[in-house]
Amino acid sequence: MNEIQNICIFASSSEHLEPAYYALAEELGRAVAGAGAGMVFGGGARGLMGAVARGVARERGRITGVIPEKLNRPGIAYAACTELIETPTMHARKQTMEDLSDGFIALPGGFGTLEEVLEVITLRQLGYHDKPVVLLNRGGFYDSLLEQFERLYAESFADIAYRAMYGVAQDVEEAVRLIYTHKPAPLPDKLGQAEEPL
Repeated sequence: MNEIQNICIFASSSEHLEPAYYALAEELGRAVAGAGAGMVFGGGARGLMGAVARGVARERGRITGVIPEKLNRPGIAYAACTELIETPTMHARKQTMEDLSDGFIALPGGFGTLEEVLEVITLRQLGYHDKPVVLLNRGGFYDSLLEQFERLYAESFADIAYRAMYGVAQDVEEAVRLIYTHKPAPLPDKLGQAEEPL
């Protein structure tokens, strides 16, 4: 199994979701901590971010929050982080989360979650890392995005080999397993030549 110290969780801050999403986030937090990994996340107390942090906390796991200065306010930042890192910008926040993490799991989320997970997929495509990226697709939340990816391959906007850059999990157990069993696959570079795993 891979040496995984920290798993980054991308998640929504919305407090207007169906209860099942919060239960899913808390289940994921418990599973990450139960696997012995620390969690890196956006540092928020609200929405799925808060729920996943509470799940980790219930298993006495390590929680590293990374939050931009503008959002580091009482009631917005998760107060019980093991470590809370403040960054000057959202860009610096993402970079810090990426640097601290050995793998990434995207819970269902909005524009911010999509932007975060697409960035780490793009960075993998460009060879900046070979860390596992998993979409937690409970209830088919990411089906439309995955269909769009298939259109990219079908119309040659992306090489079909790039399917290996991300995994798709239907439940929490599978998501965590994919992080730990990830084996980097050689990918074509932007010039179409085979790239060795990092």
